[in-house]
Amino acid sequence: MININRCPASDFEAEFRLIFNNHMKGLPICHNGLHVRAIGFQNFKKHWIGAIVTPWSILVVLAQGNRSNWPEIQVGKILSMTLPAGAFSFLGMASDRLGKFLSCSLMSPVDPLFNQRSAEAFAARALMLMLTPESDCSHTTHSTGSAIPENLSRRDFFTTFNKEKIANDKA
Repeated sequence: MININRCPASDFEAEFRLIFNNHMKGLPICHNGLHVRAIGFQNFKKHWIGAIVTPWSILVVLAQGNRSNWPEIQVGKILSMTLPAGAFSFLGMASDRLGKFLSCSLMSPVDPLFNQRSAEAFAARALMLMLTPESDCSHTTHSTGSAIPENLSRRDFFTTFNKEKIANDKA
């Protein structure tokens, strides 16, 4: 089980690498150009939230940081979690290494046009948007320094992610 007092990013990377090597490697759902990477882990309401890029999916995970306010959810059950941007559906999960955690799928399978850099950028931006109140989204900038377009709805972001960025990555 993870130590609830330290960032679990390396634990998530190790666990998802193990899942890849033991269960997913060679399956057609996997994107050969991607590897497991934990993105942007940070404290959120006394828990840990971050994104994970894997060859088969991109997801946001919420890991226990404080036992007293951790939601009781069975593995395989869906829980609606309220983040600053609104309510998102998370799936209850567990492993020996990580204990219980919650997972919100952003993309599965991963778009074949993505490379590692664009997959990580997508994960980081999605996490940032999920943690930004709806009213603040048009005024937020992300790590590359460019503004998120004011007319980009959350739905558009998740369904038509920055095709220009992908084209630039291929160039």
